[in-house]
Amino acid sequence: MKMCLGAQLYTVRDYMTNEADYRKMMKKIAEIGYKTVQMSGYNTQEITPAVIKEVTEENNLKVVLTHTDPKRILNETDKVIEEHDLFGCNAIGIGGFFFGEHSYDGFMKFADDFAPAIEKIKAAGKVFLYHNHRFEFEKWQTPAGEWKNGLELVMDSTDPDGCKLTFDAYWAVAAGADAADFIRKNGKRIFCTHFKDMAVKDDKIVMTELLTGNMNYDAIMAACAEAGIENLFVEQDQVFMDSIESMKISHDNMKARYDII
Repeated sequence: MKMCLGAQLYTVRDYMTNEADYRKMMKKIAEIGYKTVQMSGYNTQEITPAVIKEVTEENNLKVVLTHTDPKRILNETDKVIEEHDLFGCNAIGIGGFFFGEHSYDGFMKFADDFAPAIEKIKAAGKVFLYHNHRFEFEKWQTPAGEWKNGLELVMDSTDPDGCKLTFDAYWAVAAGADAADFIRKNGKRIFCTHFKDMAVKDDKIVMTELLTGNMNYDAIMAACAEAGIENLFVEQDQVFMDSIESMKISHDNMKARYDII
């Protein structure tokens, strides 16, 4: 099994405000060499499931996962599943837990609220994905007296087959965690990863293209290989150049250094 480096299209969201730009951008993504994409941050009114299917097939791209509105996942689960069926995607994810209280009780409520949707998604042969940021590494005391961080609470309180992680290595490192160690310990719950690099500019921490910063991607990639994680995605939330050029730099750097497709 070779790991595959895909494009998290949230990085190029400025090129997805309308259908015409989306079509041009996806052609460029394919020309860079990406084979897989994650749909996120796009104009859902113009870029419909039918358009996604047409454009990805035209460019030999596969949609591996999405970031979908959490309210739609909760309230329109069947329709969301049908849409993902149309463009051949088996992973339905959220971009983050920004809609509830970040506390032990908040994470328990999240698990309870999403359990019915996760069950439906699993029954349809798909998986629900939780994407982390930095705040999930804060720890809370459980009723049993244990101290656990938010990601541990998510994993403990959800179906291990129905709910997996989109593990963002950058945000783990930003929280002071060892990303490679987390991957080794929790590989069975990780469906895919999000990669960007971390640099210092003018004494401030900034996001940067892969292998141009200070994160230890040799250790992270070795952990991913050991855990059998197949899908890796470039996701740079903040870009300080043209975002398509940024995606090309990260792609080319990673392909030059690691044995991936």
